[in-house]
Amino acid sequence: MASLTGPVYVPAPNPVLPRPGLFQVATGPLDLPVHGRIGGLQYETHTCTLPVCYEVECQETHNTKTLTAQKSTIQGNPFVVFSNLLCAPVGLTDERVRAFLYESLSAGEQAAVENTFSLQACAQSPGLSNNAAAVDLTPVPGTGVDPVKAVSLLESWLYARYGLPGVLHIPESLSAYFSHLHLVHRNGPIWTTPAGTKLSFGNYAGNTTVGAAPAAGETFIYITGQVAIWRTADSDLFVTSIADTLNRTTNQVTAVMEREYVVAFDCFVAAVETEITGVVA
Repeated sequence: MASLTGPVYVPAPNPVLPRPGLFQVATGPLDLPVHGRIGGLQYETHTCTLPVCYEVECQETHNTKTLTAQKSTIQGNPFVVFSNLLCAPVGLTDERVRAFLYESLSAGEQAAVENTFSLQACAQSPGLSNNAAAVDLTPVPGTGVDPVKAVSLLESWLYARYGLPGVLHIPESLSAYFSHLHLVHRNGPIWTTPAGTKLSFGNYAGNTTVGAAPAAGETFIYITGQVAIWRTADSDLFVTSIADTLNRTTNQVTAVMEREYVVAFDCFVAAVETEITGVVA
């Protein structure tokens, strides 16, 4: 039947609850120090080497020990994620603009961070592809392996040199196949492999270690040491007002809300070209 009145305005009914992803497997998000918003962060760790052994002999002095392990300094460069709004100012207040911008930011920032981190885009580092430190473990360059083989190669490589649980960074195109192949187990709110490696299924580009797009039907998955995320607190978000951005020529408001991020991981990163398939060769 014909509508006799205009639609009734109601609040948006759906909760803004981001899907599981990088934010769940990382430490944080932690508060980003003020000066880190421009200069980034650095921290030291001594977990990038494994302990070693020596033989016990029947004599008063033990064998000679060679001491070479050094602490590692991890540096993370900052980048900015922003939401924006372009619309007429009719019916808008600064409070409504902030609410719209915050809803957009909180709903999508994890996906934006995953993609930025996977590409080392926007001067972000350390990331996945375009990272000179990333090791390509693909057995035959240019030829993808099945997901089970890929996980086996990545975990065996990482845990030969790193003693803490790593993180697998996997494009969403493989998430259903990982479930089909029983590669994932639920460990509280986090997915893990049988070895305890955390899995982040997300908006990863899946590019090669040098940043090239993979062949059709294939993608690159990465493994890293533990990941940490810092970001600007909600109370310090940059946001424009209507008065700041109203274009009186076009009668349009161009509002922006920004949040600074630093993402870093410990020690190691490697990748394997992987077939997007649920079949094991």
